[in-house]
Amino acid sequence: MPRCSVPRLKDVAQEANVSLSAASRILRGKGDRYALETRNRVLRASKDMGWRQNLLVSGIQSGQTKTIGVMIPPFDSYWVGVLDGIHTTLADSDYLPITVWPSGWRELGVFESQKEEGFELISRLLDRRVDGLILWPTYAVAYREHFRDLIERAVPVGVIDHSTSNGGLTDVVETDDQKGAAAVAQYLMKRGHRRIACFSTREIEAQTWAIRRREAFEAKCGKRKTVQCRSWKIDPSGDNALQVAIELLSSDFRPTAVFCVSDHEARLIYTAACQLGLSIPKDISVVGFNNLDFAENLHPPLTTMRLNSEEMGKAVAEMILKRLNEDMQKTSVVTIEAQLVERDSVAAPSEAS
Repeated sequence: MPRCSVPRLKDVAQEANVSLSAASRILRGKGDRYALETRNRVLRASKDMGWRQNLLVSGIQSGQTKTIGVMIPPFDSYWVGVLDGIHTTLADSDYLPITVWPSGWRELGVFESQKEEGFELISRLLDRRVDGLILWPTYAVAYREHFRDLIERAVPVGVIDHSTSNGGLTDVVETDDQKGAAAVAQYLMKRGHRRIACFSTREIEAQTWAIRRREAFEAKCGKRKTVQCRSWKIDPSGDNALQVAIELLSSDFRPTAVFCVSDHEARLIYTAACQLGLSIPKDISVVGFNNLDFAENLHPPLTTMRLNSEEMGKAVAEMILKRLNEDMQKTSVVTIEAQLVERDSVAAPSEAS
């Protein structure tokens, strides 16, 4: 059986009875100088023959591959939404996202050990001449030494939820963490809480968002003289997360409410409260941040700050596309606000508190 051949541009030109250059210009949308009948004949021939543009050749000619390297794992529902926003926006502009991540991403404590594998993956993306990169905060930190090379090759880089200190080599899309955390503090104080704890995650270099949230929360509480606020942090390894949650709830400070910098920490507080025989919100009120997919299904449903993750992904993709198509000298930062979602995990402190 003869092998089916892929129709070539010259086959389309021959079928339409035009020159190769004429067929090329018409199919690239630059055939205005040709008669309408000629243009229609070429388009009809390409459709009938099933011709598709060779993007590899087009990339060589234009210097762009129309691909974007996306190094973000689907870690939780927030990051799945970010990926959705990125993919939809790039696809709408006829760009192909190439999404990769190092192995072992499910374990919080191993991200920093993936440096070599991460270097290999980002090198493979660059070897395939991606037009830009979108990086998860951990990868942005681990691969920072690549940034100078990226700038020299004019490869734009976008990062989500990470404030960089690398001389402005990346565009950033971030949550308005300060405003969101301050809103939580105001909300808890309005409900009557005066001994409030903040439960933070691993405050490593890649998690500047956690530091911003904790510091803003502490600052807002500190403005009220009648309010006491103390913070607990998980170790950089992440191995003592539940232990810290138990220590927080059983401490002499005896907080009546806890602000958790993410819903992951809030879920740990729920587990610790259960082990200690405490009731939420009767004994302890809890507020999270991110509105992850499990927040509404906790018992009781978690009050938290909602982030529009799809909008975050859309914004970072649009920044990359804008940088590819415009002469931009300075990097930019886009800040997106969070909204409070009130559920059943917060109540006024009991009289005995």
